[in-house]
Amino acid sequence: MRTTICTATIVAIMFSLGFLAPPANAQTGTNVAVIDIPYIFKNFTRFTQAIDDIKKDIDEYKNVVKSQQDQLRVEAQKMELYKPGTKEYRDQEEKITQMRIQFQLESNKRQKEFMEREGQAYFNAYREVERVVAEFAQRNRIGLVLRFSAEDMDSTSRDSIMQRINQIVVYQDRLNITEMILEQLNRGTPSTRQATQPTIPPRPQH
Repeated sequence: MRTTICTATIVAIMFSLGFLAPPANAQTGTNVAVIDIPYIFKNFTRFTQAIDDIKKDIDEYKNVVKSQQDQLRVEAQKMELYKPGTKEYRDQEEKITQMRIQFQLESNKRQKEFMEREGQAYFNAYREVERVVAEFAQRNRIGLVLRFSAEDMDSTSRDSIMQRINQIVVYQDRLNITEMILEQLNRGTPSTRQATQPTIPPRPQH
């Protein structure tokens, strides 16, 4: 037992004096990193382009909605030509009702399509982020990547405050891999715009 204790003491002293060092391939430092996912989504070119395409289609559909509203106004004006209670009046009233139902059904269908496309865009982007982060972490011996947001907390916004409070990472120092991941995600993809918050515009209203 005495020999074991003495040996351990000598080894500890040699380590402290620098005569012994860990193997060159030994893992040093922390194996935890953080990534700013909101920032990634704002600047992930393929994702923002997909969102832009959806917004363009929504803007085009707004013109369709406007045309439908104009048709309804024209048909409503025709009712003034008929006396209430007559067959012509009832037929025109029925025509307008059917047009409204048809337009509403079409609008619901298009809104569902836009929402599904938006959801798919987020799904595809996040899956790609997961893949690139996993590959990066494996190459660099990172065992855990935590999500955080570098955006400043807005003291006037309850949502901003609660988001920061609920964030897992309270402090990090030089462990942020966001820019490295973003560079890999955007590699080979030309950017057509400066990054802005990707949000879907309001749905068309009748």
